[in-house]
Amino acid sequence: MVRPRRGHGRAQRRSAASRLHGHLAAWLALSAACKGDDDRNSCGVPTNEISIVATLVDNGLSLRTEVDFAVGDRSTDVDGISLCSDDELSIAGEQPNQTERNERVIYSHTQPADGQRSVEVVLTRTDGERTAVAIELPEAFDITAPAPMAKVSRSADFMLTWAPPAPEGSMRITLVEEIGNGICLETGTAEHDYKDSMGVDVDDDGNWLIPAAVIAGGARDKCDAQYRFARYEDVAYPSSFAPGGYIEGRTERIVAFVSVP
Repeated sequence: MVRPRRGHGRAQRRSAASRLHGHLAAWLALSAACKGDDDRNSCGVPTNEISIVATLVDNGLSLRTEVDFAVGDRSTDVDGISLCSDDELSIAGEQPNQTERNERVIYSHTQPADGQRSVEVVLTRTDGERTAVAIELPEAFDITAPAPMAKVSRSADFMLTWAPPAPEGSMRITLVEEIGNGICLETGTAEHDYKDSMGVDVDDDGNWLIPAAVIAGGARDKCDAQYRFARYEDVAYPSSFAPGGYIEGRTERIVAFVSVP
């Protein structure tokens, strides 16, 4: 009979204990991770502690709705949360897509721009509480000048035009360069700083004058760019949600052009 070497049984017991310890550590880590995930969803969180941001955009080709949620006021730096599996969200009567973006969980839905000017977003909580929001879009419009891919001189006055106007409202105009990481054109005049991330809000009269020389291109010849026009419609924020979010509809149009000296 071959006897086991001295200490072999103890080694086996230590090995088994090590494996058990490893499994326990892995289970604890997984439990902690799951708890962290639970902290970032709506399970057990009352609706009046959840803020909502919902936007509906008409870009002329489609209507896109995006919704996200967070716990607390958006004026502070708070991370987004996902919805509990027992909560139900519908956009235009359909289940939305879910993606993660910049610490936010985005619920989205895209549909053809077929003349519809509102989309309903409905959140039904686990306890049956139901909140419905109809997001309205501002009136649609078309850019009439510049024409697509027209050459626009920076050294001459140029009149931007669109139709129909909405004289009681405002139009936001932004200048975006297609390539070059925004290094070709410059706008430094306060009233005409179209390259600012917020653009410039003007009276929605159907026309706006871009004076000569407020857009600079340095020694560069041609610059490919776009004018982006947007109308905004604020929607009443539901009292059932925590304050700090917002709901808005936006109608926007884009025209590409070539900026020349």
